[in-house]
Amino acid sequence: MILVTGATGNVGGKVLALLRADGHKVRALTRDPGRAAFDGGADLEVVAADLGRPETLAPALDGVQKVFLMSLGANKATHDAHLVAAAREAGVEHIVQLSTLGVEMAEDAESNPLGHWHRVAEEALRDSGIAWTILRPNGFMSMNLGWAESIKAEGVARGPLADVPEAIVDPRDIAEVAVRALTGEGHRGEVYDLTGPQALTAREQLAVLGSLLGRDLRFETVPLSVQREMMLRHFSEETVNGVIRTLQEAIEHGSELHGRLSPDVRRVLGREPRSFAAWAHDHLHLYRP
Repeated sequence: MILVTGATGNVGGKVLALLRADGHKVRALTRDPGRAAFDGGADLEVVAADLGRPETLAPALDGVQKVFLMSLGANKATHDAHLVAAAREAGVEHIVQLSTLGVEMAEDAESNPLGHWHRVAEEALRDSGIAWTILRPNGFMSMNLGWAESIKAEGVARGPLADVPEAIVDPRDIAEVAVRALTGEGHRGEVYDLTGPQALTAREQLAVLGSLLGRDLRFETVPLSVQREMMLRHFSEETVNGVIRTLQEAIEHGSELHGRLSPDVRRVLGREPRSFAAWAHDHLHLYRP
């Protein structure tokens, strides 16, 4: 039995689907099963639990051998630690944890809060005695879906970073690597940096979308204060402040780390990572008026 946390999310949902397609027994953890839309089947169990409430985790882990662990935001360190502690008590054999690129450079919470949260989460897993695999993806290609409405309505994308190259990665590649790590041999004790095949700026990503759509699209750079207000509609203030601090660093100093290409997707999957053009082609309907 494999437990998938974040099972309704962008990566966790794909991990769940791939495991089921491969014939594995899976259990999806969600805070509210009534709102989660899962296709039924004897291969799938759905369990109500909350990483922020450790008392709910023991039933979710009963009989589980492996876990795909992901959580987001300022509670990342606490939530991962709760799950790891409960997994140790339950006798879980192996955890594949979703972290983030650049953790090794996150020395303190003040200069890099986002990386620091993930670093503390990684340390909780490493110190647990449970076999582990850690995935450190770059930014997700799917984050560009935040441009969809303004592209449809105005032909405009907005963001605080126009010209910082980033080797963003397709969430489908992250999910495939996670499944290989969960089900294959030779992945325990490994840390995989996951990037796309090329580093593109936001303007260059927008140009790819424009070419595929056959439209002239324009990028507008917005102040971090505007970006912060947009993010506060969806995330907690502490999480938003951490992300904004990271963006400020990138604006002031650039980001060689996030423009770096890693061979790890190819190393695990035996093929090149999907390009942004391929991702955009498969999601183009979401940008059409």
